Amino acid sequence: MSTNISNIKERKAFYFKLKLSALFIFVLFVIEIVDNLFQLHLEAYGVKPKSLNGLYGVLTFPFIHGDWNHLISNAFSLFMLLAGLFIFHEHRSFKVLLILYLGSGLLLWFIGRQNSVHVGASGLIYALAAYLFTASIKIRNRNAMALTFFIILTYGSMVWGIFPFFVEENVSWEGHLAGAIVGIALALFDYRNYKPEETVNYTADDDIPFFEKHKVDL
Repeated sequence: MSTNISNIKERKAFYFKLKLSALFIFVLFVIEIVDNLFQLHLEAYGVKPKSLNGLYGVLTFPFIHGDWNHLISNAFSLFMLLAGLFIFHEHRSFKVLLILYLGSGLLLWFIGRQNSVHVGASGLIYALAAYLFTASIKIRNRNAMALTFFIILTYGSMVWGIFPFFVEENVSWEGHLAGAIVGIALALFDYRNYKPEETVNYTADDDIPFFEKHKVDL
């Protein structure tokens, strides 16, 4: 009975994390709808590098997109990466998300081109992907590594997105680079003293935790 209750709680927690990720994406769509309905031109409120007037964009840039194609191209990858963060790094996920969000924006403000405006969640996507992948290597989590590889394949050639000569002129390669740097640095810092746990031998199938039953074999 206690095992069944535990499994039910784990499933509820899993679906809650998916709903939380979906809520974040829903907010982005609501913002885009409002922007289009009232012609607010929110793109002007993105990060403006090296400009004090554009520093507030650090708080707004992941929520603003240039158009529907821009938002839709980011939505699926962002949903999957947020879900991965909430699932694989449950106890530190909100702290990590906040640091990746603010850290990538601040670094973009420092390294970005002057007289440019940067909007969109792609910088946060790169930060999440870099964090999940680096952390998965440190903690030897094959599920997290597989998820990150999947996102890299579906989102496109993410590696090339951090170089100016491989992206289109209106694409924020600086945002991608800033996100990747912050994601890798945070993962290395978070798991600097991590030691893999010893393997647990379960006596019965019902004793195996929900996520252990659903491992992805590479």
